[in-house]
Amino acid sequence: MKTQFWLAAACSAAGVLFATQGLAQTPPPGFLYDVGAANPGATPTQYTLYSTTFTADQSTTLVSFAFREAPAYWAFDDISVVANGTSTNLLSNPSFESSGGAVNTNFPGGGWGRWIQAIDTSAIGQVASNTSTYGCNVGARTGTIFWCDGSVQGYDALYQSVPTVAHQTYTTSFYLEDNSGSSFFDTANDPTDPSIDVLVYAGDTLPVGSIPIGGVPEPATWSLLGFGALAAWLMRRRQRG
Repeated sequence: MKTQFWLAAACSAAGVLFATQGLAQTPPPGFLYDVGAANPGATPTQYTLYSTTFTADQSTTLVSFAFREAPAYWAFDDISVVANGTSTNLLSNPSFESSGGAVNTNFPGGGWGRWIQAIDTSAIGQVASNTSTYGCNVGARTGTIFWCDGSVQGYDALYQSVPTVAHQTYTTSFYLEDNSGSSFFDTANDPTDPSIDVLVYAGDTLPVGSIPIGGVPEPATWSLLGFGALAAWLMRRRQRG
């Protein structure tokens, strides 16, 4: 009976995880720009420029670009953060050209970090090139390197810490191309939609609920593997008994 109980509990927990993976997850709060909400019905089938502004409140600001693309992939390139009235791009490696050695990995390098939501376990982003496009089926907007992202369950993001001046206003701009052939969905406000959306954050810390990651399986992936291994072990033990 104990074996049956723990097997049921493990399978139930794994089932909850599987059930939630197919649904969009509400993004972390505090985004300053929702590309889909600002451009409802748009179909970004070629590189399109988007921009927004923020006002800094201290000497460094963490700027994040969060993606979700359930049916296909985003191509993301030529990003900038510029103090209004100036022309200096404060981002490092803004076009990913310094990431050449990291093509086919999720390490964009050059100052870029990554975060995910706990539910996000498959088809996330990686450094792509004109000759190795991941799922994007498109090349870089300029140069030969870009970021290709197809986050399926929750949002995943690229971010950088940029030097800022309190009370100064900044403009962040970036180019996006989507290969799904579909229009934006405003998933940030309706998480039941199949999401094709990008969000921008700027703040003193990373968004609440985000999980910084490196090149290892994401937390939910480890949980899923753990549940599966536990269920298999218990089933073998029961068969031996």
